[in-house]
Amino acid sequence: IVHASNVTGTVQPIEAIAAASADHPALLLVDGAQTVGHWPVDVQQLGCDLLAAPGHKGLLGPTGTSFLYAAPQALEKLQPLRWGGTGTASDSDEPPRDAPAAYEAGNANVPGLLGLGAGIAYVAERSVKRIAAEAMSRVQELLAGLEDLSHVVVYGASIDDPQRVGVVSFNVQGFDPQEVAVLLDQMAGIQVRAGFHCAPRMHDALQTAELGGTVRVSFGPFNQTADVRRLLEVLSELGSA
Repeated sequence: IVHASNVTGTVQPIEAIAAASADHPALLLVDGAQTVGHWPVDVQQLGCDLLAAPGHKGLLGPTGTSFLYAAPQALEKLQPLRWGGTGTASDSDEPPRDAPAAYEAGNANVPGLLGLGAGIAYVAERSVKRIAAEAMSRVQELLAGLEDLSHVVVYGASIDDPQRVGVVSFNVQGFDPQEVAVLLDQMAGIQVRAGFHCAPRMHDALQTAELGGTVRVSFGPFNQTADVRRLLEVLSELGSA
């Protein structure tokens, strides 16, 4: 289950879900792609069995990097999908049986891991709580400004909901989402993503599938209030186009 929606930014109540499913034999795997590095994450508090996250998003690492957290009870049930050497215990015919080596057959992506380590160090120094608070400020600034634009339809949680990450989805009436993305790029150099965001079922629920999905703004640790103001200016101009 996703920790936070990559369409609306809503953070899911993983603790409650974990408690409700505690007696079920299935493992609870949390997709932390939208929260790790963006939002304080404590796997002990969440109570999940597994949590996976990419390195290239909130952790600011290179593409092709990721990690999987596995609780002790999960490791007892998991089996490696790929067997092979890891550069350790090379005098044995048997591959390593202990975690994490048992799940890391082959050569490690050393350049990628070094880059990921640098990204994690920056995020840790900056503080995830601070990054989350700053992203929430950008979200509130954007949502407050969008309230004054009657031609823009916003989807997801309200401006007062603290359980969200720095993601906002909307549509501009009279424009296809892809068209809005191109115009934002051409008019102001603003990069957004348009379409279904690899979450077609969410767009069915939001009733945005027939509209071509949504325009999604994702705030990172380097966005400032000036970026939000410029975005609102361009969206306002589109309303009078």
